[in-house]
Order: sequence, then C-alpha cells, then structure tokens
Amino acid sequence: MRGAAGVLFAGCLCISSGTTVAERSNIQFSAQAMQSVTDGENRNAQIYVGDNQVRLEYTKDDQLMVEIYDMKNQRLLLMVPQQASYMLRQMSNGRMANPMLPPSQSDPCSYVAAAKCRPLTSESLHGRRVTKWEMVVNREGQNLISLHWMDDERHIPLREQWSDGSVSELRPLGQETLNGRPAERWEKKVARPDGKQVLSTQWYDPELQIAVREELPGGNYRELRNINVGLQPEPLFSVPAGYKQLEPVKLDSPSVAVPPGPAP
Repeated sequence: MRGAAGVLFAGCLCISSGTTVAERSNIQFSAQAMQSVTDGENRNAQIYVGDNQVRLEYTKDDQLMVEIYDMKNQRLLLMVPQQASYMLRQMSNGRMANPMLPPSQSDPCSYVAAAKCRPLTSESLHGRRVTKWEMVVNREGQNLISLHWMDDERHIPLREQWSDGSVSELRPLGQETLNGRPAERWEKKVARPDGKQVLSTQWYDPELQIAVREELPGGNYRELRNINVGLQPEPLFSVPAGYKQLEPVKLDSPSVAVPPGPAP
C-alpha cells in the first residue's frame, strides 16, 4: 500500500503524479499473487520482482498473458507467448513509480500535485514518532485544509484528518507469522462524516518492506504466497527474440491485484 491506502498492481498503480522515478532498488523476489473477488472465484498470478521491474504471469481466456512493468526503461509490455507477440506502451520520463519501494520522504505534498504543506509539531502516536503536517489544497478558489501525522521512520500517514471531517488511522496490532515469514499486523480504520466506519487489516513484511496481505471489507483479500527472496534473471523483463510487435493500444489492467506495495 502506498501510504495508508492499498494499491492494485494495475496500470494506474505504476503511473505517478509527476514525481521523478526513484533510483533506489527494491528487494528482489518471486511469489504467487492471490486475490479473492466478489464473484467468488479466486484469481492468481505468478509475480517476479526484479530491479525496478515487475513481471506478472496469468491465464486469460485459456492463454498465458505476461505483463511487465519496467520502471528502469519507463515502459509497459504485454506479451502473449502462444502468439509470440507483444504490445509496448512507452511512458514519458518520470511517469512510472515503483510500487515495491517504500516511501523515502514524509512530506504528504509529495503525493498531491499543487498542494502546500508545512510541518507543525513532532509527536508520539501508537508508540511511534510522527511529524504532524498541515496540507492546503485549493479547489475552485477554496482552500481545503487537512492534517497528516507522518511516521518518521516509514514516511507513511498513521492518521489523516480531512477537510470534510473524515478521519483515517493506521494502528499496529503486533507481530505475527504469516506463511512462515515474520510479519507485522496493522489495522486501518476510516471514519466517515456520516458516522460509518470502514475497517481493513494489512500484514507488513519487514524484509520485503511491503504489505503482503490485505483483508478488505466484505471478506475479500489480496495476498502474496510462496515468497522466495533472491535476484531475478534479467531476461524475465525483456521481450524474447522472434516476438512480433503489434500496434500499441491501451493495456488492460491485469486479472490479479498484487497486494499492497509500500506499507506501514
């Protein structure tokens, strides 16, 4: 999840709001991505996370599909191995952000275009050091003011209070073991102005520095299983020789959502 919100590993996930691409490298690993959906059918894919590159393999209409999100070269690739063909979408420089990297700065304005932020105080929240920020965004001539309590270590909001009165909060619930790996359990609660509350739970993997499971309202979930940490072969993220390039089109979102990304 980027900040306090979860993200789907789809086209929109990799497109940033105009920030430059990070030069840092993420932890490399492979895993099975699982997702439950409202129609009752679980979806899954194999995921390979290289150096600022991600490969997804899944089956659609009885065909193997391969999607490559290449942050190093600012491009999206969709390959159909059975047809030995591929489509390419080249992105303008700085438009793709790596969802497998944790945030590197606490300024909440780094995620919101045309916003102005200033730090207010240093506090303690849920046993963690945070900096309280004020954000001002102008919408149709009106200044909307929100408050953000940013974790000093992980640079994500533990609490956000919005101009409409809604409040979101991320709270640590302790250490657990998930699929044989150490994990931290976190609860996210969103309180709406009408009094309704929305709860979700996330499990953060300290080694990978991302959330590897998220349980959503309604009982649905997203999870990474069978995680194997290690360097991924570079050919996984390139087009094999002999593939025919098709006319570029808008790439569909993948059939599987990979949980979270940068996390608590």
